[in-house]
Amino acid sequence: MAQYAYDETGAVFNYFLLTLLAFVLLPSTYSWAFGGRKAATKDVCRCDLCAKKRRRIAAMKKREQPILSTKFILLSFGWMLFAFVAYKAATTAVDEQATLWNPYRILGLEDNASLEAINKARKALILKWHPDKARDEAAKILATETTVEIYKAVKALTDEESKRNWDEWGHPDGKQSFQLGLALPGWLVREGNSYKVLFVYTAMFMILLPALVARWWSKAKKLNKDKIMNPTMAKFYRELNANLTVKPLMELICKADEFYTTITLDKADSAAQDKLVEQVIVTMERTTASRWTKKSTPKDAQTAMQQKVYLLLVSHLLRITPKSPKLAEEQRIVAETCATLVGGLLQIAISRQWLSTALTVVDLGQMITQALYPHQSPLLQLPNVKLEDIRHFKHKKHQVTTIRDLIDLDEKEQDAILSKFLDKEQKDLALHVAHQYPLLRITKAKFKMLGEDAIIPNAIVTLIIKLELGTKSEMEIDKKNGTSINANADDEDDEEPKNNWWDTTKEAVPLAHSPYFPAEKTPVWWVYFGDISQNRLITVAKVNDLVTEKTVRLQFQAPPRPGQWEFQVLVKSDAHLACDALASLKLTVSPPEAAPLQEEDDDISDPEEDTIAGQMNAMRKPGGAPGPAAGKRGAAESNSDSEDENDHAGRSGGVNGVDNYEDSDSSDEDE
Repeated sequence: MAQYAYDETGAVFNYFLLTLLAFVLLPSTYSWAFGGRKAATKDVCRCDLCAKKRRRIAAMKKREQPILSTKFILLSFGWMLFAFVAYKAATTAVDEQATLWNPYRILGLEDNASLEAINKARKALILKWHPDKARDEAAKILATETTVEIYKAVKALTDEESKRNWDEWGHPDGKQSFQLGLALPGWLVREGNSYKVLFVYTAMFMILLPALVARWWSKAKKLNKDKIMNPTMAKFYRELNANLTVKPLMELICKADEFYTTITLDKADSAAQDKLVEQVIVTMERTTASRWTKKSTPKDAQTAMQQKVYLLLVSHLLRITPKSPKLAEEQRIVAETCATLVGGLLQIAISRQWLSTALTVVDLGQMITQALYPHQSPLLQLPNVKLEDIRHFKHKKHQVTTIRDLIDLDEKEQDAILSKFLDKEQKDLALHVAHQYPLLRITKAKFKMLGEDAIIPNAIVTLIIKLELGTKSEMEIDKKNGTSINANADDEDDEEPKNNWWDTTKEAVPLAHSPYFPAEKTPVWWVYFGDISQNRLITVAKVNDLVTEKTVRLQFQAPPRPGQWEFQVLVKSDAHLACDALASLKLTVSPPEAAPLQEEDDDISDPEEDTIAGQMNAMRKPGGAPGPAAGKRGAAESNSDSEDENDHAGRSGGVNGVDNYEDSDSSDEDE
């Protein structure tokens, strides 16, 4: 029978506690010390708005994360506990005598010592530990116990049977019961402490742990993975359609339930809100073709909330900061929340394969990030450039409508335009931000089918796209060639290098220049593959780590008929306006006969003829006649094919989105 030996001294249990604490404390401390810090951006904008934004964000983080936070207190307590356990482990010796009895060690001899050495050691130890030499009762008891151990050890090594048992089983009495050591302190299993241990276990696993799980679940069940409330997503799903433009999308996004917990309706804010409405009306009449049409006195609280959120969103897009501190803070909350809700709208548009709606949603995200009202000039992304300055960019020789057009000009032409309304310092700052503007290029777009040279109908196709942030000289070459796609690109570029977590040389993604957006913004690129003429989105990819170049792979199902099919690849940023990239691609689908037939393996024996597999094999052979079972199978296959065709006609998407190409006019099959 097995016996269990516990760690009476607690030495081994201390090492177990140290390991457990280290696993928790080391990553938690690293996360607390360095987790919130991002790599410094190389080119930090020096404009007043960006400097003010950085100071505000730093102050907000300092308020949200004080030095004496709950996490800091827990980490401090954890490290104090770690130091205490380390001290106990260093000062507590392991009691090897209690776990391993060794007669040679008792006599102070090496293993396999001679009989002469054993007798000599016995005489010396008996003389030393004789009970008559003890001065007090305690010393006499110790001497008696030691003398007993000495005689026991001598007998184990001199008695023939005991010596044989020791050599064979490691014990003078022969084979012993199996003993298992547990790294648990002895006090943990003592009978007197059983109720205390049971109370601790009950409190941890039956009260604390269920309470934490219930608290987590009460929050998680209300939100999806993108931190958007489920009622909001349901509302978006019902009201989003394929024909919504930017302004209806703005009204839809203001109906989100998130605002009911962050924005308040207070009568004391009515005066400040009315002044903001007046500012919005004047600014819209001066800078846009739109007009403010919302009523000043909503009928119900729900409409009032939606109208207030819409007012704050429009004022943000018009770059109007409310004079009321409360409204200014709520405006920042609305801007950040709307940027998050754009992701929910985009999910629904992608799931329904609406290409134009998905593009419009990303456009709305760009406007929120850059604080630009619909149809305003992308040149307003530059610092110190105002709406009345846009007229200076229009010239008979050059029509500059985007930042990319400005970068294409030489230095003299740039200086001639900007010097009309900016001083030297402002002009240098505007050009500094302009040269940070991403010049996106699609340098590779290739269709590929795994293991095959030809693409056949309904096959799974991989579209390999390579994105690069180019330079001015590369953009000039692309303009001369009419495209940035390199048709002679090698397949060696198809493999994307792996990014290991321990690799510290990876360059951080620079932040977008967004002085009016209340939070730091890292650009995200959306790669769409679809058919613009039919407003069909086939598949999409999200790229959030584009620094210099990135290879993206998109999988989709090939069209059901042979011929040439024309598609488009569109790449859009959610943080910058007018830096999109578009490429038209032609997919050649070959007849099914173009794919080589797979050879059968002759090493595999044929199945028995009386089985279904045997009858199926007989049907494949030339002249093979189907039996009764094969006939039933053929009928079943016919019904299955019919059902598949009906299902195919009714579905709007196959692998990664689309397999319904019946309405496309770009196929050459009819020819």
